[in-house]
Amino acid sequence: MPAYVAFLIDIHDEAAFRDYARAAAPTYEVYDGSVALRGPITEILEGTLELKPDTRLVVLQFPSVEQSRAWWQSEQYQPLIKLRQPPTSDSRVFLVDGIDIDNRR
Repeated sequence: MPAYVAFLIDIHDEAAFRDYARAAAPTYEVYDGSVALRGPITEILEGTLELKPDTRLVVLQFPSVEQSRAWWQSEQYQPLIKLRQPPTSDSRVFLVDGIDIDNRR
């Protein structure tokens, strides 16, 4: 079943964050990961969230929880985490176990 790594990010340094994103992309592709969703949050429809002009949501999709964890813990990705941490951005990162929509009942 698919798994997702979701990033809720407040970007403070666009240029530095762009460098991180360019470096990170090849690492998740190695684990069959891809960008499922990426963009600024334009409106809160329900609940509360401190929304800043630079708040983004990025969701990566992997074939399984195991592959998403393998990517997160990989030698390729681990050093890159520092590139997106403060002062570049503030991030909250979640691992989400997906469902197989085709086999739902």
